[in-house]
Amino acid sequence: MSEEDIDLEVGDILVHHAITEIGLLLRRFDVLDDPQWPLWAWDILWVGSEAQDIGRRQAFTEEGLVGLIRSGVFHLHKST
Repeated sequence: MSEEDIDLEVGDILVHHAITEIGLLLRRFDVLDDPQWPLWAWDILWVGSEAQDIGRRQAFTEEGLVGLIRSGVFHLHKST
């Protein structure tokens, strides 16, 4: 899967099979709040057996998420 193929959207679901976790993409935001140099991240709500230990809400940079999807750590399920 190439980077161009990965278009993250609110409502998409991430599955982490190794630890049986499912994440819902809630919102995209600019960590730096700088229109000239945006650093996009996603607020994710996690559910699953280990969500209690790692926290139900986490933020990941968009670049990091794309890398984890491309490497097969997360499997992306599109909402549409």
